[in-house]
Amino acid sequence: MVKKVRKFNYNKDLKKKWKKTKAKENPVVKTEHLKDFWNSKKSIKANYAEMGLCSDPNFTLGIPKTKNILNPEFMEIEKAKQLDQALNESKKETPALKKLIAEANRPVEKVYNLNENDILYCIYMMEKYSEDYAKMAKDYKNYYQDTPAQIRKKINLFKQMKGPYQKYLSDKKAGVDFLDKLDEKY
Repeated sequence: MVKKVRKFNYNKDLKKKWKKTKAKENPVVKTEHLKDFWNSKKSIKANYAEMGLCSDPNFTLGIPKTKNILNPEFMEIEKAKQLDQALNESKKETPALKKLIAEANRPVEKVYNLNENDILYCIYMMEKYSEDYAKMAKDYKNYYQDTPAQIRKKINLFKQMKGPYQKYLSDKKAGVDFLDKLDEKY
């Protein structure tokens, strides 16, 4: 019997492979809500089960097989009630689950962004033509040849931005002449 000599494979990065396996065994939890309840000595599946979450959604919400759809099984009413009770008992709301639900239900304020050049462009167009988008589209400073609808969208987006639009309105009330300033900058 001849002993087979193992050759080193230079194409495999063993350090990377070792780091991947280590990361799978001991995952780093970055979510603040889960950090408090995570036990690093337990497996991922056990941690999720303790928190009331599922580790494998395919197992929890399994896709029904065609044979089960075509030939459904019938069960007795009592058996169905027992199964329903067992499901309701397993759906206990844990503190981790309550925190996640509260975070998901919190309203998130949408942030609108326009770059500085687009803000100056919107101010210039609003000052010069107020609400006439057709004339705005024909203006010589419409470098990107935006259509009236595109200009309207940009201006509406500018109006939804809290900081720059409020500053524009306060400056306008103070009597600042924007057209002279914008001709220098824009």
